[in-house]
Amino acid sequence: MSSSPQESALRVAPSGDEATQAASDLVHQELREGRLELPLLPGVASQVLTSSLDERNDAEDLASLIQQDQSLASHILRVVNTPAYRGATEIVALQQAIARLGLERIREIALTASLKGALFQPGPFDELMQQAWRDALSTALWAKEVARSLRKNVETAYLCGLLNNVGDPVVLHRLATVSEPLSVSQAVQVVERCGNSAGVMLTQMWQLPGLVTKCIAHGSNFLLSPDEHDAIAIIVAGKEFAHAMKGEEIEVESVLKRDAVQFLNLYPEDIESLIEMQPQVQETLDAMSI
Repeated sequence: MSSSPQESALRVAPSGDEATQAASDLVHQELREGRLELPLLPGVASQVLTSSLDERNDAEDLASLIQQDQSLASHILRVVNTPAYRGATEIVALQQAIARLGLERIREIALTASLKGALFQPGPFDELMQQAWRDALSTALWAKEVARSLRKNVETAYLCGLLNNVGDPVVLHRLATVSEPLSVSQAVQVVERCGNSAGVMLTQMWQLPGLVTKCIAHGSNFLLSPDEHDAIAIIVAGKEFAHAMKGEEIEVESVLKRDAVQFLNLYPEDIESLIEMQPQVQETLDAMSI
């Protein structure tokens, strides 16, 4: 019998030391009882998200939407003027940025900046928070490239990749307020146990597409999902590439052994083509992390 995304995500990992277990139990209990504080998705971020899922939106609609939030508009202009995006001349207006980079890319930048501002705020576990953010962004960028190589929807892959660990910052914020302070290593263990659960709850509260929730709930074993195996496997493969990129270089043989890569029937030549994207992915990762 297949389990629901929420039931799958709420399975608790084996216990460790008492403080870690107590914190894990607390977070899971608050999730079950609906008492864990979940961040609201800011209005503009919600509209940008909706825009990314609606192909009918045009450049004028997107520019008008972004201009409702001046800090977001300013952030986008800073990103598009980094070496990863900027051409020969400085980009000074959103319409100019959209004309040069296209709707898809500007939507990505706007969505990324909005989600980062809503979720990945500094705190006592700031180093873990920043790492979680870079992991999310790197997974999104690689998932998009995997989807492109398979001729699948790249915007959906990017969105699901970006949100694949969306519960982690929620858990980290909660751990900052527990009565018994945790070490960084203890916090990592609690996030590993509770992050997916919090992510499932958050995507349901935000009323995101069901595929986003399934990618979080079944990311550790995409074959347990009742459907959408290909789409989830693309996100898992993106995560594998993101993890491999933390080394000096991505090795074809290592990636080929991964279950998601084999399931997607990616051949050595496909992997080699994807690996050639590493400098571009790294440059984009750095640009969008400012």
